[in-house]
Amino acid sequence: MDDKQFEDRMKLLKKSYDKVPSQFQLEKIVGQIESENQQLQTIEQIKKPRKNRQKLIAWAISIASIFILSILGATFLFENKKQMQQGSDGQYTFAEVFEDIEKDYPVAREKNRKLLKMKEKDFVELGFVNSADSRYDFYKKLSKDEDRKMLYSENQKDEYYKEAMRSIQLPQQLLYTTMANETTLTDTEARVYISEYYDRSRDLINYYNNLFMEHSEDLDFVREDGNLEWKRLFMNKDKLPQILQNAIDSAEIQNLGLKIVYNNVIFGFNSDVTTAKLEGTVTARLLDYFTILHGKPFTYGGDLVHSIDETVFLINTIEKTWSLADQQLSFFDELKGDYTNAVYSLLKGSNSNPVMDATGKVNKEYRDAWLNLLENDPKFAPTLVYLKPIVDEFEASNWTSSKHWENLQFSDIEDAVNHSLYESFISTSDANYSEIEKTIGTNFESRIHSYYKLFSETHNQAVLKDAKALEVVGLYYYSFMKGDYDTVYELFVKGEKYGVPSKEKLEGISFGEYLGKNTRLSEIFERMTFVQLETDRDDDVQGVARIVRKKEDEIDLLNVCEFRLIKEENGWRIPLNPTK
Repeated sequence: MDDKQFEDRMKLLKKSYDKVPSQFQLEKIVGQIESENQQLQTIEQIKKPRKNRQKLIAWAISIASIFILSILGATFLFENKKQMQQGSDGQYTFAEVFEDIEKDYPVAREKNRKLLKMKEKDFVELGFVNSADSRYDFYKKLSKDEDRKMLYSENQKDEYYKEAMRSIQLPQQLLYTTMANETTLTDTEARVYISEYYDRSRDLINYYNNLFMEHSEDLDFVREDGNLEWKRLFMNKDKLPQILQNAIDSAEIQNLGLKIVYNNVIFGFNSDVTTAKLEGTVTARLLDYFTILHGKPFTYGGDLVHSIDETVFLINTIEKTWSLADQQLSFFDELKGDYTNAVYSLLKGSNSNPVMDATGKVNKEYRDAWLNLLENDPKFAPTLVYLKPIVDEFEASNWTSSKHWENLQFSDIEDAVNHSLYESFISTSDANYSEIEKTIGTNFESRIHSYYKLFSETHNQAVLKDAKALEVVGLYYYSFMKGDYDTVYELFVKGEKYGVPSKEKLEGISFGEYLGKNTRLSEIFERMTFVQLETDRDDDVQGVARIVRKKEDEIDLLNVCEFRLIKEENGWRIPLNPTK
């Protein structure tokens, strides 16, 4: 490996871990596998012995470790040349850069293992530890490359050291590092920190939860009539096996607390200390995520973990806190799922706490909770989409019936969440470019018809150079309704990168409904929005068009589809499978 290749790899590695941590992190590979696995498991399956889960994580980590560096390199092939060559006038070889890392990293790693009171075989299973070890091994390997001649400055040497040492920090050490900032973090910086803090804490929470599952029988002596209580458990803490005592103690140091949820030991976040320490460093809105995390889990086995009032408070907090701009948070999609589960349980009730009372009316506790949600929700709250129709119908029937309530599905809440987040983002976005068609009427239809006449005759791509993204989407639908597949074909992005279907296959593309030649766009579309996405310098300019469809049935809550578009030399075009 020559100097240029080595320096390239260093820059790629650095940027991949720190500047865009959401693109590839070993912790997130493991986390995603765990998250997807948990969604498929029932509560009984979750209680399987820890041994099988360890095998899954070990397999994921070993596979990811093999490919981590090569993938990181491939992710940033178009790195700025000036950045790549930075440091050529330095004074240190990389072997000298690595000296302090080689001396201090193993010491810090061992200290943290002892702080957690964990055996090496368990410690190395933690996602963030394995990721940090991969970084260290990569540095070590390249420090022994005798063909390198690139020199590094004092600042660069210090930067590599800080990166390596930060990667092995425990959650509370990350907290104190962040507190040391003299200025308030930008929202982007804060999201990176919160994600790191969450991911490392989640690694520990998963370890502790599975450890107590594995030792469930060791808790039988503190159960009373089969029930497990927090107070009784802690009064007898010194009688637990040492490994469980160690887990409780080390978790507390990392600001993680033990909870009893339906007779199961569950570890979670303690928000109060974390929030207080970060005031002034992280904005108040983003600090509210720690309050939300403190409330997890919201449900267990389909039942609410907290009281109805506490659940309403958490739902209100989520809706006032989250933003589509926060998608960089590693747990954002997980939070959307947690929200959906909590809302569904709050609206549908449970066997132990049914929604309907003995007279066939909605229990007052539920009524008050639902009205509370509607009163306190912000302008673009999902509850306005799925809850308001339910409450309106119940009130009209003296709280005895609602078609929307009877037909409510998980997917309705998920659609409402995505729609509300997007609508809120569009209304406050400072994106480089956005479009809104508030009403699809004759004005929009006439513009589409004009573009169709000009473009369908010659398929001259320059005709659409100044067309808006939403006009291209409208033209796409209009051409389909006309049965003009030649024109549809010409609206696709060309080239191997995105793929283009054959004209014959276009006839097989369906919108899931009959769109006759005489169908008007205003008959199927209610409104449309488009926002250009932030992309890296060398990526294609692209954006997302969102179409709110007209309701086909009175019980429909929301009918939305999204289109991805790519900007080419002659304007916006549609990639293959634009709605994927």
